[in-house]
Amino acid sequence: MRQVLERLETRDYVPVSELAKYFSVSEVTVRSDLGELARQGLAARVRGGVRALQHGQSEVGFDLRLRLEVERKRAIAAAAAAMVGEGESVAIDASTTGYYLALELRSKRELVVVTNGLLVATAFADAPGITVLVPGGMLRLSAMSLVGDFGADVLRATRINKGFLGARGLSLERGLMDLNPDEVRIKQEMAGACELIYGILDGTKWHRSGLLSFAPREELTGIVTDSSAPADEVAAWRAAGVEVIIAEAGPREPLPVRPLDLRRTVRHDEAHH
Repeated sequence: MRQVLERLETRDYVPVSELAKYFSVSEVTVRSDLGELARQGLAARVRGGVRALQHGQSEVGFDLRLRLEVERKRAIAAAAAAMVGEGESVAIDASTTGYYLALELRSKRELVVVTNGLLVATAFADAPGITVLVPGGMLRLSAMSLVGDFGADVLRATRINKGFLGARGLSLERGLMDLNPDEVRIKQEMAGACELIYGILDGTKWHRSGLLSFAPREELTGIVTDSSAPADEVAAWRAAGVEVIIAEAGPREPLPVRPLDLRRTVRHDEAHH
């Protein structure tokens, strides 16, 4: 089911016949699993297959991605957080790995965080000593992010020590890539405002591509990934002068904030504090 969800990150529809062939199981088994995905509100069951949730349901989309590769993303987030010193300014995009990085950074002091991710910003809501700047823009529900020229204008006047950006794919020729033009544009502006730029992406992204590049190899300081990243590609990036940090996934402390708690309705009395 996890692999079906990963397919739906880049495709609108996946047929039952394709999944049955790929997993070498019966179509009856596939339909059962797809039915379970639909019951959990993670995908939409349609005749002959399964499709990605539409924009009206897209808040679930971020929730869905938070549940994929959690151990790897948390390991990457911990390794990236260790690179951030107190008193620094950092940019974090609206990626799910960026969200886990936000949770890791909550204990830092005198930190300034610039983010276009609403849930990333919310993760710092009760963290003392952290100042959060949200550039603003148009709400994009599928990523719970703000995009557009308004945010870009703010970023052009900002200097940030380190940027941590998620990606849908990467290549030596094109650097870090993503699919949505609005997300790519704001990531380009975030990267342009940063002195050091780090890609944060798990091993599954090394085999993917994207429509648009937002950070070419020459501008990247490093990549933080996990041990499932292909060794030959890691070696090639290092040979090209890009630092690659490998994080080891494993058991970790419980999250300081539950992702689903962030979607609760704020109580009336909380709103006045």
